[in-house]
Amino acid sequence: MPRKPSRIYQLKVTLNGCRPPIWRRILVPGNTTLLKLHDIIQIVMGWESYHLHMYTIGGITYGDPADDEYGDFGTVNEANYTLNKVIHGEGQRFSYEYDFGDSWAHTILVEKILLPEKGTRYPLCLKGKRACPPEDVGGVWGYMNFLEAIHDPTHDEHEEYLEWIGGEFDPEKFDLEDVNAQLRSMGSGLSAEAKNTWAIDEAELQTDDMADTISAWMQTLPVEQIEVAENLPLRKDMLTLLSYLRDNKVTGTQSTGNFPLKAVYEICAKFVKPLKLDKKIGETVVYRVRSESKVWPLYFRHILASVAELITGGPGRRWKLTVLGENFLTAPAPIQVWGMSITWWTQINWAIASPYEFGNGYMPSGFSKHAIRHLLDLPIETQVAFDLFADDLIKDASLILSIQDQDSAHRILRSMMKWTVVNPQLDFGILQAEYQPHKSLGEQYQELSTIQI
Repeated sequence: MPRKPSRIYQLKVTLNGCRPPIWRRILVPGNTTLLKLHDIIQIVMGWESYHLHMYTIGGITYGDPADDEYGDFGTVNEANYTLNKVIHGEGQRFSYEYDFGDSWAHTILVEKILLPEKGTRYPLCLKGKRACPPEDVGGVWGYMNFLEAIHDPTHDEHEEYLEWIGGEFDPEKFDLEDVNAQLRSMGSGLSAEAKNTWAIDEAELQTDDMADTISAWMQTLPVEQIEVAENLPLRKDMLTLLSYLRDNKVTGTQSTGNFPLKAVYEICAKFVKPLKLDKKIGETVVYRVRSESKVWPLYFRHILASVAELITGGPGRRWKLTVLGENFLTAPAPIQVWGMSITWWTQINWAIASPYEFGNGYMPSGFSKHAIRHLLDLPIETQVAFDLFADDLIKDASLILSIQDQDSAHRILRSMMKWTVVNPQLDFGILQAEYQPHKSLGEQYQELSTIQI
């Protein structure tokens, strides 16, 4: 018997609270899972899928149950439900929320239920209006303030916001052709495929004893340098992370493979400098971390451990120690620090440390070689102005941002040097830094002033 074709759902996705309205009209097959629908919405709206999400349909919450760490929502697994299971007819409405911090609430209206048209490729975006707000702009109120600031040169935050957004932003822009090109190339979707950004080939995992890596330099290290390595907070935090994964069952979240929130909170509480992840006013929690990727100190250590093949895991898989990870726990402190440092310098895309995107998401080829040369040129134990160091490195590496406001571009590039070069080396104990009150924001905000080896 011929298979009955899947119905096509015409959905109008509207971002709540924005005026003029921001919306998209899309055609999606009925056999599309809610998990893949998330990917489709991210593409058509223009979000970057940096944050968590959930649907509310008929009073039921659909999403990744691993993200509902405390069971507040009673989340049902979105990967197990297709549109034709949860949509009952035209005119039905349901909600989709993206980023639990900024709380971007969308209303999805089922406008029509159609038969598929021969020769038409789905999903398909039919129409849309206006750009969606930038990630992390602060919700609807923050977006309104952002638009006011970038269009008013006298606004106190005009330059700061232009620098943050990369020099320009057109709230009316919507490129239908580009959106459909992305839909055509999405395959089954990043989330639906559970793309594992942490994956390593376990068949190729090294099994050599860490002791085999001890070279002649280890035998000649002064006692004081061995003590520096032993006392380095980054090393102690890595031991905390590995020990926690050894002693606890930690399964990566379904969509990203990140640690679930319970593990995030417990690991961060054990760091040398425990992290306070919740923001409170009095006894009331006004902000709660919803994703490991928003906790850079932990995310940085997780990345180091994964790329260095100390641990293995991923979306829906348990994070556990490899043989290298077990050996790392008992290796001499200088070897532990050396291993992490070599991993960062040679195997990791530094762009992951920057809040700003560069090019195609990667630092320019050969950038780390320029960085190490400039670091080696610094005089030992002498304070050097960060701006001068950053400017020299930017010039030597021929870094540019193709935006109209070149003053903003230069400030962004300086910031990227801080995030990608300076901050990791502070963690490794290679650099020290001094800070001073921000020139325009005052004592409450400190900016990097000088660095020294």
